[in-house]
Amino acid sequence: MSRGNQYWNGSNGKLWVNDQEWDKVKSFEVKMTMEWEDVPNGLSTDRVLLGYAFEGSFSYRKSDNNYNMAMDLLFEEYSQGRIPDVSIVGKAFNAKSGKTQRIKISDITFDELMLQQWEEKSVVEMEMPFKAGKVEKLQ
Repeated sequence: MSRGNQYWNGSNGKLWVNDQEWDKVKSFEVKMTMEWEDVPNGLSTDRVLLGYAFEGSFSYRKSDNNYNMAMDLLFEEYSQGRIPDVSIVGKAFNAKSGKTQRIKISDITFDELMLQQWEEKSVVEMEMPFKAGKVEKLQ
């Protein structure tokens, strides 16, 4: 097998939001950020972990299959002052080697909801930034 087959690319990913596959996803990311405090220790500095947080985003190209998915999922709940229960499963895989990574993100809140966006002579891309309370490794 060629060594080039070991590399992963962004074309091999899928996203499910509340167990429903999200169509035309262009990108997805989730990261864990740590909060540290520096504590002097003589001439050096120690670092103390104070906590961590999860944040991420995904973007998708708007199509006839997904044009109202974000609105249907979030608009009514947020406009009534309620936080909807949202979870995301992200899957990245290497089609050549068969290796797969899956994670589940839960306790999600979205930072913003684009209600409508368009631009002449371009495909509409929607960005969905979020914060999360829990991430678990599934595979």
